[in-house]
Amino acid sequence: MALFSLLSEIHPGSTTWGVRARVIRMYKQPAFMRPDEFGSLELIIHDEVGDRIHVSMKKPVYEKIGKNMVEGSLYIIRNFLVVDNRMTFKTTNHTHKINLYRLSVITEFEDANFPSFMYNFTDFGQLAAPIQPDDSLLIDVIGRVISYQKPFEGLTTKRMDFRIQDTENMQLSCNLWAEYIDDLLPTLENTKDKPVIVIIQFARIHQFRNEDGQIANTYHVTKVIVNAENDVFMDFMNKLAANDSGDYKLLTNANYEIYEEFANGKAKFRTIDYMNEHQDDGYYWIDATIVDIQTTKDCWYQACKKCAKKMVEEDSLICESCGTENTNQIFRYKLDVMVVDKTGSAMLLMWNKACASLIGITAAEMKALHGDCFDSIPKVIEDAVLDKRVLFEVRGSSFKNVKGSAYLTVSRVAYDDEIMALYSKIYTGTQQSTTDDQDTLTEISNNTPIENKKLAKGKEKCISEVEQEAESVDDTENSDDDAQSLGDAKDELPEKRANESSKTSSDAVYTSKKRLKFVKKEK
Repeated sequence: MALFSLLSEIHPGSTTWGVRARVIRMYKQPAFMRPDEFGSLELIIHDEVGDRIHVSMKKPVYEKIGKNMVEGSLYIIRNFLVVDNRMTFKTTNHTHKINLYRLSVITEFEDANFPSFMYNFTDFGQLAAPIQPDDSLLIDVIGRVISYQKPFEGLTTKRMDFRIQDTENMQLSCNLWAEYIDDLLPTLENTKDKPVIVIIQFARIHQFRNEDGQIANTYHVTKVIVNAENDVFMDFMNKLAANDSGDYKLLTNANYEIYEEFANGKAKFRTIDYMNEHQDDGYYWIDATIVDIQTTKDCWYQACKKCAKKMVEEDSLICESCGTENTNQIFRYKLDVMVVDKTGSAMLLMWNKACASLIGITAAEMKALHGDCFDSIPKVIEDAVLDKRVLFEVRGSSFKNVKGSAYLTVSRVAYDDEIMALYSKIYTGTQQSTTDDQDTLTEISNNTPIENKKLAKGKEKCISEVEQEAESVDDTENSDDDAQSLGDAKDELPEKRANESSKTSSDAVYTSKKRLKFVKKEK
């Protein structure tokens, strides 16, 4: 027998094997039926040709020979048992595994020429193929994080969903559990202007919803490596640069949910003309540009912290609608805007979260800047909202016809570059462009957008009735998310955030000059 064997050569029937190997991964396994007690040290090693095998050593053996082992180091391992690999979730595809026992010997050595195969990446295309890989084999993947969601905390566990993309622009949905979230989340929250690259090592392939593959880090063997300074990360970064992957802005929280809906084909898109003709129940997205703000006053209002209804300040702050006593001031947005696409125009009623997303500052901060009384729409709102191309999610059942003009209530908005790029890639075949070849407004069947705008003007009474009805059924957002005291507002912060918000959206379909021309024609 040779002094050292390759891992492909070892088999049961002998205890005098000797191998030279590098430790890829090591982790501690709890004792059987005693999760609070240490039971064994588990290793994954590879030999000089890259073959891998799983190694186990029980606590007594670990105490004797395993305490000083270091991940990534080279070791000579002698005198061990070779047994069948019957692990439920396998860290290698080797048919056998190694068990160390009392006569086993581990010796560290150095060899500058010994190769390092720390990762065995699985191609995203293979995971998306109709014939899935063996879901009992744990895998490695590497990708750029393009979106993530706020961690969800249950009674006994914590989970965070996110999405990664490879250098070929293929994507995977992933999730992390428990302590692994702390390896990734701080980097995501603190990194704004450069890509976040992650390696997910020894992850389980998990099928969900019968159609989508997801990498689920549900086992303790998983390891998450973020933006490491090594050749693997540098190679991935170079490939990203070569493929000109573009903006590295991350989508978060609510926008992550929207991105997922778009990516999974669950979003429904309609034109304004279609919404005029068909008042289908359900939620639909329209691609349109804001050309005017119809609200002339009360862009924000003092709201009840429980039911979000408008409060009239008299002797006390008690909501006349639900009777809740409000001890602090809470302010919420409400804006009527006119939007246009290639097929027509519509009036949209936007509530607090949609407005705050577009404007970039809260209603409380806006109140701190401008107070209650103003003769015209504050410039910070105009700059952030007008001429912005936005994807609006509207509720079909909220449709109202105010003197020939569609009136819809907005539930969510999306304008992030990542979402816009995905929308353009997936839906341009079914959704009409918001501009024609001459980049001018296109006439619709009966009325032009200008005529529709005229009809919408001066109908304050009708609009007021619609707003009141919409407010009673639509404004169901959690008031805790919107609760902002007036004292929290800062003098210089709101304008800065609003300016930044106005710069993050996609290019507007209509320029300011065109919008002014549009308004002048109406006059």
